[in-house]
Amino acid sequence: MKLIMAEVFNSWQGEGGSVEGSAFGRRQIFVRFAGCDLNCVWCDSKEFIDASKVLRWRYEVEPFTGKFEYKPNPASLGEVVDAILRLDTGDIHSISYTGGEPTLQVRPLKALMERMHELGFSNFLETHGGLPELIKEVAHLTDYASIDIKDETAKATEDWKALVLREVESIRILKEAGAETYAKLVVTKDTKIENVRWYASLLKGLAPLVIQPREPIDISQPKLMEFYREAALIMGRKNVGLSFQVHKYLNVL
Repeated sequence: MKLIMAEVFNSWQGEGGSVEGSAFGRRQIFVRFAGCDLNCVWCDSKEFIDASKVLRWRYEVEPFTGKFEYKPNPASLGEVVDAILRLDTGDIHSISYTGGEPTLQVRPLKALMERMHELGFSNFLETHGGLPELIKEVAHLTDYASIDIKDETAKATEDWKALVLREVESIRILKEAGAETYAKLVVTKDTKIENVRWYASLLKGLAPLVIQPREPIDISQPKLMEFYREAALIMGRKNVGLSFQVHKYLNVL
C-alpha cells in the first residue's frame, strides 16, 4: 500500500472555532496528503496540488520541534504509521488527515484510518468534500470531519454551485455514518451575502457552519458579522461560529 505524502507533524488544530465537531485548540498529529483536484486562489498548500511533483515527503523527528527529515515518495503505509507513532505525545486528540485532498487516495487513506483506529486513535478528516462517492468509503472510519463549502470567490472549479451541492452531500453521508461534522466557509471581501444565505439554507438542520476569513484578512468586521448574522437567522443562533487560522498567529505549523 503506497501513499503520495507531503508531511507528518505534531501541532494544535487552529481552525474550526467552537461548533460541534471542531477540534479547535486540540493537539493533533497532522497527516498531509499530496494532490488536489481543485485549485483555490487562496490555497496555502499550493506546492502540494500536483502530486506528481511532490518527490519527497517530510516527517517531524521530535514532537513540536519543527525539525524534519525527508523520505522519497511514494511512502509505504508502514512508514507513515511509524512517523505518526513517534509523534504521539500521549495527549493527542485525533489524527488529522488533510491535504491537498486526502480522499483522492481513498484506498491507502482507508487503510491508514483503519490502522489508527486499531491503535486507539480517533480520526479527523479535513476535506473539500467534493467527492461524495469517495467519502462513502471512509465515512464509517471518521470520528470528526471538517468539510469545506467552497465560496464562489475561491474559483476552485468552473461549476462552483455543483461543487457546493456535492460538499453538502458529503456532509450528509458523514453525519449519517455518525461522524461529528461541521462545514467551513472561507469568505473574502468579495463574498456575496446571497451566497452565504444559500449555503446556510443548504446546511440548516444538517450541520453547523463556521465562517473563516481568508488570510491575510481582507474583509471588514462589520461585513464578517453581517455574514454571521444572516447565516444564524437561517440556521439558528447556536449553529454558526467564527473560525480563524490561529496557528498562523502562534507561528506553528
